[in-house]
Amino acid sequence: MYDALAFDYHWPRKTLSTAHPYETAQRRNRMAVGALLQAPLEALRPTQMAVGMRSVTRKQRKVENRAGKRKKIEKLLCKRPIPAVRGPDGALFIVDHHHFGLALCLAQVKTAYVHVIDDISQLSRHAFWQRMEAEGRLYPYDEFGRRIPPSLLPTSLHALRHDPFRDLAWEVREAEGFDKAPEPYAEFHWANFFRERIPLSTIRRDPKEAIRLALKLCRSKDAAELPGYAH
Repeated sequence: MYDALAFDYHWPRKTLSTAHPYETAQRRNRMAVGALLQAPLEALRPTQMAVGMRSVTRKQRKVENRAGKRKKIEKLLCKRPIPAVRGPDGALFIVDHHHFGLALCLAQVKTAYVHVIDDISQLSRHAFWQRMEAEGRLYPYDEFGRRIPPSLLPTSLHALRHDPFRDLAWEVREAEGFDKAPEPYAEFHWANFFRERIPLSTIRRDPKEAIRLALKLCRSKDAAELPGYAH
């Protein structure tokens, strides 16, 4: 099993050069908005570049604890359908649950339930990305917080990269440093806030100290405009 604690901060840059057979089969079919369907995890397209691998690993362990117990894994998948938008070429672009989706992949789960929240497959690829960002369904930034063109986003969950500051934000929220917020990609905003104020070397050398510093920053006036600010 993959262990994020031993991760070297260089997630492989795997990409897919051709459409997945599932996408090819769906190109000519419109999907009803609100539909719940089962889809191969390897066919799902991310709308962000990075995740926090410690968070993924914890979710992976929870999935693996249900491995071999069909009813339990089915219950988990039904409870957490992955929201997605149908886009160009019939692809399903997931807009949340990236950590959960990658955890399923690493636990050798092959399919997941997908909740289709929109079908804009009739748009050109350029118009599709513009619409997705305008509606808060796209986070075009890399694992260093730098803006990237959507064309550079991973084309599979396995190609997601590791952002240690995204892990820090998750750990701080778990420690009640800020509240879970409904805004899209809220924890990435916190990750970037910490990125500007806490050295990466501190996270690598002393994760507990990084969390302590981040919790202190959560109470500062500088954080007051961030989603989920709780002080």
